[in-house]
Amino acid sequence: MKLALDITLVIHLLAFAVIFSGVLSEVKNFKTGAKVNSGILHGSWLALLTGLIMAGLLPLAEPDEHLNSIALSIKGLAITGIFFIGYTYQKKESAPKWAVPTIGALVVIALATAVLGPIVS
Repeated sequence: MKLALDITLVIHLLAFAVIFSGVLSEVKNFKTGAKVNSGILHGSWLALLTGLIMAGLLPLAEPDEHLNSIALSIKGLAITGIFFIGYTYQKKESAPKWAVPTIGALVVIALATAVLGPIVS
């Protein structure tokens, strides 16, 4: 089970890298309204799915550790926000000026929550 948890963690981190690279690829268009590319949407879906899998696998792999529900909730809300913003504006030629920078900020919030507010205790 520990190996499955570690593999899922690697995929989860790669999903965040995909989201962040999608945001960085649109930096030049922030002033005019950047497009939400498919990497942002697919990365957020993958991050949400792997996060839920890890939350389910943790009690099996590490029975002595407990989930920090506050940090997990903040991370879950950030990932869900990324997904819904991405899903709402993916089909449009350009999103509102606030959409893609907000996705970038939510990625940073989710990653900072995982590092600074430990998910397990």
